[in-house]
Amino acid sequence: MSASSLSSKDNPLVRTIRLVMEEARRAPAHLVLAEGVRALEEATEAGCDFEAILIEEGFGSDPRQQALLDAWSARGAPVRFAKRRLMRELSGVVSPQGALALVRMRSLTLAQAPETVVPLILCLCGLQDPGNLGTLLRTARAVGVSLVCSMSGTVSARNSKAIRASAGAFFRIPIVEKLTPAEFCRFCRDRRIVMFQANARGRQLCWEADLAGPAAILLGSEARGFTESDWQDAVSVRIPMSAGVESLNVAAAGAVLMFEALRQRAGRAFQGVRP
Repeated sequence: MSASSLSSKDNPLVRTIRLVMEEARRAPAHLVLAEGVRALEEATEAGCDFEAILIEEGFGSDPRQQALLDAWSARGAPVRFAKRRLMRELSGVVSPQGALALVRMRSLTLAQAPETVVPLILCLCGLQDPGNLGTLLRTARAVGVSLVCSMSGTVSARNSKAIRASAGAFFRIPIVEKLTPAEFCRFCRDRRIVMFQANARGRQLCWEADLAGPAAILLGSEARGFTESDWQDAVSVRIPMSAGVESLNVAAAGAVLMFEALRQRAGRAFQGVRP
């Protein structure tokens, strides 16, 4: 661990952190920014490679922080100290936890996506809010989603706000981004994966849909929904709601559908039925 403390905004590492945080065109494409103890724990436990770790003076005062320092030391991770003032300026939260890192994360393609016996895929189509996307990743991790895909025009899961909202789940789930609907439909068709499109006016209730088999849950833009011509092969499903309620927040709707898939799959497993 370097003994010197960074204090200058013009330090090359600090400039790189800012570029990645702002998703600037000049930002290195292989780097993402993780901030906070939870996200850094997930990245560390997932075995991710660190480009650089920046901590403020005094970090390590509680057991969780010390456990991270011990893990980084054992791996020879590049840790640097920084002045508290600089860390506050770099942080994207109101109450910083005194640690952030540049993590090396390669982009995946559909051809590189892991194969699973009964896949459950989350497909995001045009979402713009990184907080919603990060929350969906966190739920996907809890449910056991095997793959997350997003269409071009969707906010990137590599966005620092999305990573923070995911509580580090970003580092635990395979993610393929910038797809076209045609590419994703072909991928599902070739693998006999049924696509289920969340739609407030869908004819089929979500618990009537067979989400226990190979399935992809499609969530549309918070404001515009889906371009129907792109998803003609998808089964339209709805979540029942009280009269007068138009729709759910996309992160809430995604959670309902993903946990319904988990419920159905757990039921079949309990009955000894292979999906």
